[in-house]
Amino acid sequence: MEPLGINVGLLLIQVAFVMLLFGLPVISLVDLARKKLTGIPLAIWALVICAVPLLGSAAYWIIRPSAESKA
Repeated sequence: MEPLGINVGLLLIQVAFVMLLFGLPVISLVDLARKKLTGIPLAIWALVICAVPLLGSAAYWIIRPSAESKA
């Protein structure tokens, strides 16, 4: 039933997409800040996550850089 002309199923899909689009990069940047990375690696990861939010965040979570790695 669509009392106000709102398709609830489509609305839920759109809300999930917006949450993914904005939430995943924010979570990734917060996790990146906690990693204690410094210098160039930190700047590159932050730039990649901000430039291409979904792909950058996915790459970040797949690669999972450690604070001990020296670049």
